[in-house]
Amino acid sequence: MQRTDRPASTLRIWLTAVRPFAYTASVLTVALGAAMAYQAGYSLRWGPLALTLLGVVCFHTAANLLNDCFDHRRGLDRQVFPVSGAVVRGWITERQAFRAAMLCVAVGGLCGFALVAIAGWVVLLLGITGAICALGYTTPRFCFKYTGLGDLAVFMAFGVLPVFGTWWVQTRTFSWLPILWGIPLVSLTVGILHSNNWRDLETDGGRGCRTVAGWLGFEGSRRYYQLLVLAPLALTALYVGLGRIPRLNLPTPPLALLAFLALPLAWRLARIRPDEDVQTFGMLDAKTAQLHMIFGVLATAAFWIGRYL
Repeated sequence: MQRTDRPASTLRIWLTAVRPFAYTASVLTVALGAAMAYQAGYSLRWGPLALTLLGVVCFHTAANLLNDCFDHRRGLDRQVFPVSGAVVRGWITERQAFRAAMLCVAVGGLCGFALVAIAGWVVLLLGITGAICALGYTTPRFCFKYTGLGDLAVFMAFGVLPVFGTWWVQTRTFSWLPILWGIPLVSLTVGILHSNNWRDLETDGGRGCRTVAGWLGFEGSRRYYQLLVLAPLALTALYVGLGRIPRLNLPTPPLALLAFLALPLAWRLARIRPDEDVQTFGMLDAKTAQLHMIFGVLATAAFWIGRYL
């Protein structure tokens, strides 16, 4: 553990621990699912929407805390980066992180049970699957991260499941639209994860943690990262095109092309050379989270406004 000066503010300590800069990965999935329901003509049910958002954020927070706790316990987190957690800095203990994570799980579980009562067994199935993926990312019993399944777990927990789940709670109907649109958004979420694993490539492999970055190697990880940050824009163009075909019933507003305003940042990140820009590479997860936020906000706004066009 590399101890750094402990801040006087308890709030700052816990904000560092939970990494709110990455909350876009969960908040925008709910916002996008709700916006698609609104664009489809449904009146938003604000109570269930608030429960959905709180539940998803609680499980996201728990996953962040458990990741810091168990990575530190396994010796994976020893170096302090600009956006590192509070455990590796010595600001909180592994036990404190674990207890805080369990509190978040409890609150998230209560939200889930309330939503099951409101929207039925589909929510229960989605919630259980999402919880296993999110909480099993680094916990010893599952350890998806250590066996190369971390990207898949994040893809499910922070993409398809919450976007479709939010849509279902609002509409009680099945549609391919939220499933398809969960893919470009979660591609950037996986990009946040992969940028962290790419940065930790050398240390993770030496301690028995086989991430996707570990399987791909340094150059393969760079190519994979480029795919993750550029594919969402290609998918956006594809979905807008498919939305012009009435029989497919995938009503994507042309305004979704506003997401291409994120192209300059995506292109800049895709061209990063770690050996030439060490500082940016050290904060690549935060930079990717910024791209995720821009893309997600633009896509959500497009569906929201699309109801009136």
